[in-house]
Amino acid sequence: MEPKRPHGLEIAQRFTLVATMVVFCVLLHSAAAENSRAQARNAVNSDTAASIVVGPNMLVSRDGDFAHVELTVTANPQHPKNLVSGAITSTRAEGGWACKAYSSQNGGDTWVDSVLPEEHVDGGGDPQVAYGAHGTAYFAALSMVKDDVGRTRSAVLFYRSEDGGTTWKKPTSLGYSYDHDVIAVDHSTGKYAGRIYVSVLYGYPVYRVGVFRSDDDGRTFTGPVEAANGGGTIGINTAANIMVLADGTLIVPYEDFEFLPERRKDAHAGNFWFVTSSDGGLTFSAPHKIGTQEYDKDPDAPRLTTFPAFAADDTADSQFKGRIYAVWTDFRERKYRIWYSYSADRGNAWTAPKQLDANVPDAVWQFQPMVAVNQEGTVAVTWYDARNSKQNEKFDEYFSASVDGGETFTAPVRISSYSSLLPGNGNLRLDPDAWNYKGEQRLTFLSAAARWGNGGDYMGLTADANGVFHPLWADSRTGTFQIQTARVEVKKPVAAAKQPADQPAAPLTDVPRVQTDITGKVELVFDPAKYDGATQEVEIPIRLKNISDGPIFGPIVATVAGFGSGEGEDERENSPEILNAGNLKKGPGATFDFTPVLGSTNLLPTNGVSGALVWRLRLMKPLRTPDLHMTLTGFVPQTK
Repeated sequence: MEPKRPHGLEIAQRFTLVATMVVFCVLLHSAAAENSRAQARNAVNSDTAASIVVGPNMLVSRDGDFAHVELTVTANPQHPKNLVSGAITSTRAEGGWACKAYSSQNGGDTWVDSVLPEEHVDGGGDPQVAYGAHGTAYFAALSMVKDDVGRTRSAVLFYRSEDGGTTWKKPTSLGYSYDHDVIAVDHSTGKYAGRIYVSVLYGYPVYRVGVFRSDDDGRTFTGPVEAANGGGTIGINTAANIMVLADGTLIVPYEDFEFLPERRKDAHAGNFWFVTSSDGGLTFSAPHKIGTQEYDKDPDAPRLTTFPAFAADDTADSQFKGRIYAVWTDFRERKYRIWYSYSADRGNAWTAPKQLDANVPDAVWQFQPMVAVNQEGTVAVTWYDARNSKQNEKFDEYFSASVDGGETFTAPVRISSYSSLLPGNGNLRLDPDAWNYKGEQRLTFLSAAARWGNGGDYMGLTADANGVFHPLWADSRTGTFQIQTARVEVKKPVAAAKQPADQPAAPLTDVPRVQTDITGKVELVFDPAKYDGATQEVEIPIRLKNISDGPIFGPIVATVAGFGSGEGEDERENSPEILNAGNLKKGPGATFDFTPVLGSTNLLPTNGVSGALVWRLRLMKPLRTPDLHMTLTGFVPQTK
């Protein structure tokens, strides 16, 4: 039997709606963005600590104003600029939720979305991505298929791409009555190098975690082999990640939870466990306990608790080779905080749990953590943080790193340039879904805010082969969850520290520069605009792309020179009113400073793209709006 979840998308502890709040949208917040850049410049604990360099926010999802939740991302080990990601989206052909894939060939600056036909028709969830030993991209997801007697059941479909995620082969089905698929690939040089593992949940009410395996690049699979079970008295589910160590050992973490009604009502904690396999997923060890997670059992509490996230240092020559890291949201001190622990002996013993960052008011929420390790052994943790709001009505994506194997972490750095709204009007939009239960047709009124109020059961975080981290987060700055990303580098203060081959040797902070007109050196790139017919106000997110052969430094300022269509000033009398210029001017002479969306480097490299700056205009005659004329100034290297 399949788990007792009608759509294969939920687990027993994750049904509850995040409480709806009244929020006020502030789309342009330069002061907050400048504060974020200042934090990034100052994210140094001592003279020997690491610093964090944050690139501009980039919009991954340009495919429509619908929610994108439960994100995953991976980097091609052979081509660091090639990234592949996935999300659950409300894009099923006949209404409802399905998974989509997204890929980038330029390090996350631009992305292409792919519709997976089976998902588009049947719907599904739980997207997962990975890269194989030979450069093949993998995408796994649940799909709600009909079995041979017409019942809707959750199958696991496994897709392959041989062109970096641009196109996908017809999928392989691993069978149905499964839930919560999770992927790991053996990138070691051992006996099982290249083997693909897919863990699944099945067997309700026993709750079993099993593992499939493939040795032919994902064309066929064997399994599942049972790795753990709850015995019918307690529920279990795989964590956000499964891992393979440098020697090929497979690590499968999982959590337990009360699902029996008489126990569930008073439950306020669960435990983390893991099992291992040293023979390529054929057999598994007895369970080892990692720790305990506390959550708020109040039925009206916001459900911010997601799957615990794990990462292993699988780099053969790392100082912290084999170290395993765990992060999770915890309520043990009656406040939502990110806690972490690590094991230096392959999971046998774990350090006492610690708060990653407790330097915020008690009432502030911290939730949705993810963790990753790069090839230098640097540990990165991302999470959602509401410290920039008054009553947790908004949140931001934050980042912290450890270069000493998890002993200490850098000061947290805000990497989202705008705060997200909770829950956001777009996330409250209902996407109805129908299903049959015991002879009845049931109509489920599902919204992103109701099922995935925290953005999903997990977010995306990966490190590319150059050591650059790429977080993906469900961002609702517009009121609808969209996928945002940013390049994040952790700079070590060691002169000999490895520098990514595709990056400048230094931030160029000492280069003499001169202010000049850069109007011809940049192109404008637009995110989707929003229009309010009642107020005739339009919001246009504008980015700058450097098309010159040299870097451009901030401050970069755009100045409105005037209005008029054609080659002259046609329709000038219908000029819109500018609502949010930096100098508060409403027409010609209005200025917009792009410096806060350049990232913490204050630099726009050749072919680089800035973050988006939102321009707000009130149209006088929407059908007769004239062209806006602008010039831009910035700083370029001074020539002798």
